[in-house]
Amino acid sequence: MRITGLRLRDFRGYQQVMLSPPEGVTMLVGENGAGKTNLLEAVHLCCVGRSHRTSQDKEMIRKDQETAAVQLTVEKNDGKHEVGVRLFENARKRKVVFVNGKTASRLGELMGHATCVIFSPEDLSLVKDGPQVRRRFLDILLSQEQKAYFYALQTYSNALKQRNALLKQGEIRQLSAWDEQLAMAAAPVVRLRRAACQQLHQKAQTHYRYIGGREEEVFSLSYQGHLAEASDISDAMMKGLDASRQEDIRRQTTSFGPHRDDVILSLKGEPLKAFGSQGQMRTAALSMKLAAFDLLESIQGEPPILLLDDVLSELDPDRRRRLIARIGRAQALLTCTDPSDYIGARPACVLRVANGTITEE
Repeated sequence: MRITGLRLRDFRGYQQVMLSPPEGVTMLVGENGAGKTNLLEAVHLCCVGRSHRTSQDKEMIRKDQETAAVQLTVEKNDGKHEVGVRLFENARKRKVVFVNGKTASRLGELMGHATCVIFSPEDLSLVKDGPQVRRRFLDILLSQEQKAYFYALQTYSNALKQRNALLKQGEIRQLSAWDEQLAMAAAPVVRLRRAACQQLHQKAQTHYRYIGGREEEVFSLSYQGHLAEASDISDAMMKGLDASRQEDIRRQTTSFGPHRDDVILSLKGEPLKAFGSQGQMRTAALSMKLAAFDLLESIQGEPPILLLDDVLSELDPDRRRRLIARIGRAQALLTCTDPSDYIGARPACVLRVANGTITEE
């Protein structure tokens, strides 16, 4: 898979720009704040329908404008795919998604046409922050893999909101109906998360050993949740909701279910967050992203787009060299302030980004 066209209009600091990166590595060079990351964000938006930096769509719209648009064209094994997203400053208007020239009725229709994995300095949050960050990592990966997961997660999230609203309102008699909906939606979410974690564990462990360069540092990744060991997920979910009902009524929120899942990260059998060094945490986060890349490639039969946002400057030369060796087969967009950060990347194209303009060097 490779990008053949990226078009932005009134997106972040760009009034209008068109980019057609070649195969291989395109290096985006510029000062901090020049707009390099905005280009990666635009690609990510077209792949998964959301920014990796903000949950507020209006933050991606150029100042004093009411709307912004991004269009991405990719060439895949099965031909050309064109996707686009239009954003609105007015919060009452929902984003509009376009797929191959037609308006999509649901956001889920965007998934799978273009796929990406993004590496950024914020990836340390995968290790350092709470479970919601690791759940989001799984959710974005699985949604790109298959639309069915995205729709199941959406159904579960909507049912969870309704149940929590009833708990806050004290409408206890209606809980059973929403318990059934939650239990049905939980099954595919848990089943696919569980399977993905098993695959990610094997792949991430291999990547960690290679990038870290130390055989004795064994990295492990495991799925943790109320339903992690359940054979009949829907039945176990119903029983769990029933057992926790009185506590839920008291706290006015749903305490049982996959919305509480986590991915446990360990190094040499110890919690990585508590005992890992900064370098070990960064290597673990990179290994998880590379594992996600491998998983998408194996399912699609071709590598996804790689987006690297000022990542290699954070690594020592050995880790940098090993990472570059791992990603050489994919089209990649890399950002940096100093081209020397990417020695060994062998870019096919170097673009200078400044003041909302892009020029070739």
